[in-house]
Amino acid sequence: MALHDFVFRDFVDALETAHDDVGFRGAADRFAKRLGYRWFAYLGFSEPALKVLSSYPTSWAQQYMEQRYEDIDPVIGLARSSRRLFQWSRRTLRLPSASQQRFFAEAAKFGIQSGATVPIPGGFGRFAAFTVAGNGEESLEDHPAEVMDTLQLAGLYYHAHVYAKLQLGLARVADAPLTQRERQCLSWAASGKKMPETAKVLGITTRTVVFHLENARSKLGASTVAQAVVEAAQRGLI
Repeated sequence: MALHDFVFRDFVDALETAHDDVGFRGAADRFAKRLGYRWFAYLGFSEPALKVLSSYPTSWAQQYMEQRYEDIDPVIGLARSSRRLFQWSRRTLRLPSASQQRFFAEAAKFGIQSGATVPIPGGFGRFAAFTVAGNGEESLEDHPAEVMDTLQLAGLYYHAHVYAKLQLGLARVADAPLTQRERQCLSWAASGKKMPETAKVLGITTRTVVFHLENARSKLGASTVAQAVVEAAQRGLI
């Protein structure tokens, strides 16, 4: 098993058992460090609330919140208009305003100079971003493509679990409707297809199938995928 596969599976296991800020913070901190980064940060925007989980130095995290840096953070600005993971550094980001330049100068004092961010758009104004950061010019381009895929999927998994278990947003995830892709994955599971087979039929990766099934399981309040299939069928969702 490749190292990044082991790291990802351990991360998913940790998310399954996490139920509070401490558990989620520990899982992401360990994941980031195993990928070679010093810190992680998760920002979940569900108006009017802002959920922040990070391993950044406490003084920087407090300053970020007190000064409402999310309003000028160029990484968050870029994430809002992106759909895929991107890498960033003070050298590569556009910093058109004096406030943004001061922001990055302040971040650099704590050693925060580069990283990679997974944008996670949601409905009704909801938005989240999962970031791993370091104090150098680390580049995912030096890693196999599978590592970038792992980080992209890890961000989505993290958001799904945080959103479900900490009950963020306009309504509980358990009360949210299933997406079309979640219903498709459940339908194929109900017909007896294994995850790799479903992935081939739908033209997506096996990991993405796992992600959609886990999302559906959480929304339906089921403990297993098999139970989620039964629950979805009983509700007439598939």
